[in-house]
Amino acid sequence: MTQSKIHVIGVPDQFNQYVEGAIKDETLFEALKSLKAQKFIKGHLGTISTVPVLINNEPQKVITVGLGNHNQREQRDYLKIWGTLFQYLQRERITDIQLYEKTFLSKAIAPKAIFEVMGLQREQATYEFDNYRSDKQAPYELNIEWTSQDSISFLTHVKDGQKLGTAINYARTLGNMPPNILTPDHLATIVQRHFADTPVDVSVKDEQMLQREGFGLIHAVGKGSINPPRLITLEYQGNPEQPDDVIALIGKGITYDSGGYSIKTKTGMPTMKFDMCGAANVIGMLDAISQLELQVNIVAVIAAAENMIAANAMKPDDVFTALSGETVEVPNTDAEGRLVLGDAAFYANQFAPKLIIDFATLTGAAIVALGDDKAAIFNKNVERQVLDNLLETSRRADESVYELPITDTERRNIKDSEIADLTNHVNANGKALFAAAFVTHFSGDTPHLHVDIAGPATTTKASYKGPKGATGYMIPTIVQWMMSQYSRRA
Repeated sequence: MTQSKIHVIGVPDQFNQYVEGAIKDETLFEALKSLKAQKFIKGHLGTISTVPVLINNEPQKVITVGLGNHNQREQRDYLKIWGTLFQYLQRERITDIQLYEKTFLSKAIAPKAIFEVMGLQREQATYEFDNYRSDKQAPYELNIEWTSQDSISFLTHVKDGQKLGTAINYARTLGNMPPNILTPDHLATIVQRHFADTPVDVSVKDEQMLQREGFGLIHAVGKGSINPPRLITLEYQGNPEQPDDVIALIGKGITYDSGGYSIKTKTGMPTMKFDMCGAANVIGMLDAISQLELQVNIVAVIAAAENMIAANAMKPDDVFTALSGETVEVPNTDAEGRLVLGDAAFYANQFAPKLIIDFATLTGAAIVALGDDKAAIFNKNVERQVLDNLLETSRRADESVYELPITDTERRNIKDSEIADLTNHVNANGKALFAAAFVTHFSGDTPHLHVDIAGPATTTKASYKGPKGATGYMIPTIVQWMMSQYSRRA
C-alpha cells in the first residue's frame, strides 16, 4: 500500500463556484459533493473539516477549509481562510500536505492577492512567542506539495507574503519582550544587528549626543531612568536615482512607561512594555520594504526612552526646550509620548520628506472614541487622495482605521501655557486630538499623518491572525500601500 497523503482542499458554498480545472479528478470531485451534501464537510468561511476519501482506490485523509460564498468573498476573507487552516495544521502537528491550490482561487480576486495572503498567514497565524519559556516546542515546519502547473507563479506570491509575515512577527517579538531586557540601548543594539548586511543603514544617537544636539524633549523623558534614551535612525534608499523623494516613518519607542511622577495606577502599569509598539511596527515596516526591494526612499526615526521616577526625572510644571527651539511646559509627565515624538518629527523633517507618518500607542482617548480594535488617523496637509488610498488599503488588509480631525481648538490649546511656548497637556476633552495637534506641530508645513494605535497595537484574544500580545498593527496596511505605489527593483 502506498503511503497515505493528506490532501488540503478549499470548499466554497456551491461547487459551481470553482474556477475551471480546480479539481481534475472526477472521482474526488464527486466524493466531495457527496460529503458536502451529507454535511460531513462545510463551505462556511474558515470552517475546517477532516474526512477519509478513497483516491485511486487508496484511503486518503482530506482536510477541507470553507471558502464561503464566492459572490461575497473579499481579499481580507483569505486571512481567515488561510489563518484557520495553518493554525489547524500546526495544532495537529501535520507537517506534509498536498495542496489543491486551484480550489482556493476566485473569479473576482487576483491569484497574486490570494497567495500573498497565504504566505502572510503561513507566518503570522502560526507565530509563537516562547523566548523565555523552558517548555518550548520544537519549531513547526510544513512541507507543501503543489498540484497544478501554475504553482511556480503562485509560489512567488507566497514568498512575498512570507516576507511581510516575518516582518510582522519580528515587530511582535520586539513588542512582547520584557522591559528589563528591551531597554532603549538594547533595542538600538538588536536593530543594528538585525539590519547588518542589508540595504538598511542604522545610526544611533546616545544620551550624550541627544543632549549636545538639543533633543531636549527626548532627554527630558528619558533622564529619570538608569537606561538612558536613544534615537535610532534607519535609512533605506530603494530609489537612489531620486534621492530627494523621501517618506519619513516615526515610531514611539517608550520601552517602559511608569507614567513618571504623574504615576500610573497599579492596574494601569502592567502591559506598559507595549508602549514601544509604534517603534516596533515601524521597524517591521522597514524590514518588509527592504526584503521586498521596493523602489522607495525611507527614513525611519525611533525615539526610544524609559519614562521612570527618580530624583532627576522630569516633574509636573517643568519646562524643557525642544529640538525646534520652542519651550514646552510639562503639566503631565504621563503625556510623554508626544514629547519624544515632537523631537522625532522635527528631526525627521530635516530630511525634507514629502510625507511623514508617525505611529504611536499614544492616548486612551483614541480607545474611548473608537474602541480597542481600531486605529485613529489624523491628517495635516496630506492630499485627500493619498489618505483615501491608504484607508482603502487598510480595509483590504483587514485593519480598521478611522479618521479623526485636528481642529483650530487643539491648535490653540497646545499653546495654552502661561510660561512656555507650548504645553503637553490641558484639562479638556478631545485628548487624542490634542495629542495629534501637538505631534504634528513639529513637522511644520510638511504633509503629516499621525496614527494612534493605542488600542489595536495589542490584543487580549487569539485569532486567525495569531496569538494575543503585540499585533504589528499597520504593518500590512503601510507595506501593501507602498507596494501599490512603488515598483520593485528589477
